[in-house]
Amino acid sequence: MKVDSEAASRYRLQLLEKLVDIPSVFPSEEEIMLFLQHELTSLGFKTTRIEVAPSRFNLLCSVGSGRPRICLNAHSDTVPPNGSSVPNARVDGDLLFGLGSCDTKASIAAMVTVMLDLAARSELSGTVDLLISVDEEGDGIGVRSAIKQGYKCDYAIVGEPTSLHLIRVHCGLLFLKLTTFGVAAHGCDPAMGISAIDRMLELIDAIRCEIASFPSHPIVGPMSLNVGEIHAGDRPNRVPNRCDARIDIRIVPPISNKEVFEAARRVIEKYEWASYEVEKRGEAVETAEASPLVQSILSSARKIGLPTVPTGFRGWTEAESFRTGLGIDAVVIGPGAVQQAHSSDEFVSISEVHRAAKLYLESVLRLLATSGN
Repeated sequence: MKVDSEAASRYRLQLLEKLVDIPSVFPSEEEIMLFLQHELTSLGFKTTRIEVAPSRFNLLCSVGSGRPRICLNAHSDTVPPNGSSVPNARVDGDLLFGLGSCDTKASIAAMVTVMLDLAARSELSGTVDLLISVDEEGDGIGVRSAIKQGYKCDYAIVGEPTSLHLIRVHCGLLFLKLTTFGVAAHGCDPAMGISAIDRMLELIDAIRCEIASFPSHPIVGPMSLNVGEIHAGDRPNRVPNRCDARIDIRIVPPISNKEVFEAARRVIEKYEWASYEVEKRGEAVETAEASPLVQSILSSARKIGLPTVPTGFRGWTEAESFRTGLGIDAVVIGPGAVQQAHSSDEFVSISEVHRAAKLYLESVLRLLATSGN
């Protein structure tokens, strides 16, 4: 099946609709992964499960043989429903609405048809893998689990909603749960107590000042700190003696997660009334513009008339898992806009899904030819 054929276009849309209709909020991905395993098997692919946890697994299938080995990766899990972003596909003109439509079931649908096109070719100068992962929206352990169990490749193309622009730089992250303790007292005389909220605000301000000392990046900008949650107190007339907060620190290349964690830890440990827990960590990623992977995608985009430009993204993706776990070049590119991901009205352009498939195919073939010489 040629990726740009009418049959492939129809199948891509039908597959995307089916994928969106299947609920797959992390960590409950089993139904969609069982569907994908059955679907890929029925298409003639040999699939391999890579276990992540009970009832949770990644799926791997391959075409070709030898090196270089190129991985096409996208995740099947979604965030919870929000507003009209629910697991119910709805087509309106060129748009397909529904939870997970752009993040990242559109990438999966495009990549499956790329694999069908590649499988029909008589010879490939290397191997192309499709690795569909779970838990990207959770702790990001999907691709990491595959690598820990021995999965290897030479290049990785990660499907995420980028409006088909090439993300070669993205931020790392450090999620911390902070707790501060105070002294309860009557709200009529707050000076008799010590507010744990006031202490939390002091602590967060000190951490924010510390990370502001790190240098900015020319593409993705400066470090940042977001207070995503804060909980304390039970009544307006009581000084709260405990406050819990969760913060999200975004890390820019070439700063390591360890550097940022140590800086935050030093600040927190200055205060005997504060404690912390690490909830999630990820490194920043920067793949050189001169990389054969980057150049193959840019050349392919020009060939098929796409205005793709290399840029950056302040989010985190599983490209980092490939980069950190295998030391390889990894980039992010896919159909859909990040503004729709996690929104209350998620959608993707159907024509952009078709263009993504063409771009993935051309990029893989060009990279195989270039790296095989």
